[in-house]
Amino acid sequence: MQASAVPRKAIFLDRDGVINVKLPKDRYVSRASEFQLLPGVAEALAILKHLGYLLVVITNQRGIARGFMTDEDLGEVHGFMDRRLREWGVVLDGLYFCPHDECEYCNCRKPEPGMIVTACSDLGIDPRSSFMVGDSPSDVDAGKRAGTQTVRIGATPDDRADLTFPSLRDFATFLSRQTDGNATAPQGPRRTQTREELPT
Repeated sequence: MQASAVPRKAIFLDRDGVINVKLPKDRYVSRASEFQLLPGVAEALAILKHLGYLLVVITNQRGIARGFMTDEDLGEVHGFMDRRLREWGVVLDGLYFCPHDECEYCNCRKPEPGMIVTACSDLGIDPRSSFMVGDSPSDVDAGKRAGTQTVRIGATPDDRADLTFPSLRDFATFLSRQTDGNATAPQGPRRTQTREELPT
């Protein structure tokens, strides 16, 4: 993909715990039936798009290295995620995943910044104008190493992150108000009805 001549800004998004419900430790979302969007995520992503940010998912998926799923399984999960978001009018601009385990010492698994650096090169993104949003210290560290601003999603403040919010929707609303003064954040889209849901 050819990079834009003018550097663009992006929201880099961890997946599990930010976009979808995170499963318990040592369990991985390996099939579409296990993928559940968190409340307010589609609306939050629509707000961020409205503000001119690219939306790029940056996710560690070591379940592949550990044999819990294949690349094809993950592709099906991400295809399902993409369709669910498109129902709400949200289109992702990029998705990068690391399939390696911690012991492989790659440069893409967060907290290493490799996926963010690659996305910036691919999509013409200025990391200084961008945010890395995640729910773990490794997300914050990856963002800092890549030169982005950092946002921790969670109930407890993280002193290492530039900002902390309970949810992605809270961050999107804050960013909208920072951009537009005290104006009310734009409303998120309504979900498009599927053929099965249309009245007969």
